[in-house]
Amino acid sequence: MKRVAVLIFCLVAYSVAGWFELSPLDRKIIQNTRFYFELSAGGMYSVSDYKTKSKTNYYHDLERDEMVYDKDLYYDIYSFEGGGPLLDSKVGFLLFKRVALFLNLGCFWSIGEYRYKVYSHDEDEFFEDDVRFRSYWGLGIKWYPSINEQNPFNGIFIGAMVKGVFLNGNTKSWQKYGMHYTNEISVFEFELGKLWKISERYYVGFCIKLAGGSAGDTKSVDGFRVDANREQDDDDISLNSKHIGAVITLVRK
Repeated sequence: MKRVAVLIFCLVAYSVAGWFELSPLDRKIIQNTRFYFELSAGGMYSVSDYKTKSKTNYYHDLERDEMVYDKDLYYDIYSFEGGGPLLDSKVGFLLFKRVALFLNLGCFWSIGEYRYKVYSHDEDEFFEDDVRFRSYWGLGIKWYPSINEQNPFNGIFIGAMVKGVFLNGNTKSWQKYGMHYTNEISVFEFELGKLWKISERYYVGFCIKLAGGSAGDTKSVDGFRVDANREQDDDDISLNSKHIGAVITLVRK
C-alpha cells in the first residue's frame, strides 16, 4: 500500500510540474529581469487652487442669518503657493535593461501661504504661513530608449506615475475655517532625466518632474449649506494642483 501511495504521489507531482513548465519566452523574460532601485532628493514647487461650484447658488449670510442667492457662487475656496524639499524612492524590476516597473514612495514639504474663503461672495479671507508634510505612494513605469553606451542619448529616460498624495496637516486648518475637502488628492506625474554610469550597476543623474493633481470630492456637512450633502460632479474636478520639481537621483539597475 505504501508503494502504491508513493507511486500515486510521484505521478501527481509530475503532472503538476508540467503545469508550471516555463516556455522559452518566459525563461528569456526571467533571465533579462533585474532588481531596480532608485533614490532621489531635491525640491518641489506647488500651486493649488480648489473651489466647488454651487448648484443651488444660495449661501448663508451670517450677519442677516438668511439664505442669499448668487448666480455665480463657489464655496470651500482654498489655495496654496510655495515649495519645499522632496525625497523620492522607487523599488521594482527592470525588463531587458529598458523598462522599469516600480512602486513609488516618497514625501515633500509645502512651505508657503495658505488662503481660505468659505464663499466667493464673502469679502472675508484668511491667510496662514505654514510648513506642511505630504507623503505619497503610487505605481509607475520608466523607459530608457537607448542602452548602447556609445550612443549620445544613452542614459536618458522618460517616466510616468500615478499616485495618491496625503495632505497631512490640512484637515485641522480646514476644520478651523469651515473647509470640507477630503484629505488626499490623486496626482499624475511625468519625469524626464539623464543618468551617468559610475559602476557596473550604479548610476547617478538628474531629473525634472512635472505633475498635476485632482481634488476629489467634498465631505458631507450639515446646516445651511444646501450644496454640501453631495459629491462633486466630474466636471467640477480638474487638475487644480500643479507641481514642478528637480532632483538628483541615484539608481541601481
